[in-house]
Amino acid sequence: MNTYVTLALACIIAPAVAWSQQAEVDTSNQQQPVIPARLLDESHKNEELGVNEFTAPSIKKIFETLEGLPPIPEETALRKRPEKLPVDRASLALEMGVLMADGFIIVQCGKMNEVRPIALQLSRYAKAMGTGERVNRHSASLLKNAEDGDLNGFKINLAHTQNDVEQELASLRDPDMAHMIALGGWIRALDAATAALDKKFSEDQAEVIFQPDVPEYFAEILGYLSPEMRQRRDMQTMARHLKHIQKKMTLDPQGKPTAELVHDLREISVDLLNTAIHRE
Repeated sequence: MNTYVTLALACIIAPAVAWSQQAEVDTSNQQQPVIPARLLDESHKNEELGVNEFTAPSIKKIFETLEGLPPIPEETALRKRPEKLPVDRASLALEMGVLMADGFIIVQCGKMNEVRPIALQLSRYAKAMGTGERVNRHSASLLKNAEDGDLNGFKINLAHTQNDVEQELASLRDPDMAHMIALGGWIRALDAATAALDKKFSEDQAEVIFQPDVPEYFAEILGYLSPEMRQRRDMQTMARHLKHIQKKMTLDPQGKPTAELVHDLREISVDLLNTAIHRE
């Protein structure tokens, strides 16, 4: 190549690469979205765990906001779960979050015979993620809670499981996985809540799910994922669903939930769940 051409290309490419690198640094230094305070577990506020880049909304707290809703339809509660584990990290984390939410849902519905397969699957997912040792500590307790009919103890143990996974992911320097677990849990919670309210609507009971700051938070979190995570082909679709949900949940100052709005949220949440757990 002609020397002058080579020099000219160098003058063009070098500044562009430098700008690109600087832009990447600037993006990584941006502060991540603030988690809605009501979704932080008590353990997130102590000195040991704290609130940091690895902290994600508590699945236990997500479900506390949904207590007191109409019964969850059985066809929604008893979701068919895949036998094989997914191969990519994003799917592993999302499906683990959905699986943890399944635990809350089946306990809420009194389907205690479903606890054992969920506990066993949690161990498999955790092992694949590199957090199996911490999760296995809780498996026996979860099964004992189920045998004893200790619903509150079961929920507490599931919350401890999520916290232990977060701590392990912090040691592995992998905050994306922690956020994807929480997102999977919230998506499944919304799926269950909208199914219950769509079948038996109550304006007062429906108000608890109209929290637009939560889908807004998760939509923003998707923009902070690593490039490898963002390359998962359905992340953009998930972000669109989340923004659509946020819009539907944003009521006028004097506005109230309606059966029509709940039905719309139900349809979007089904699409969102299907997108989250879809495999190639």
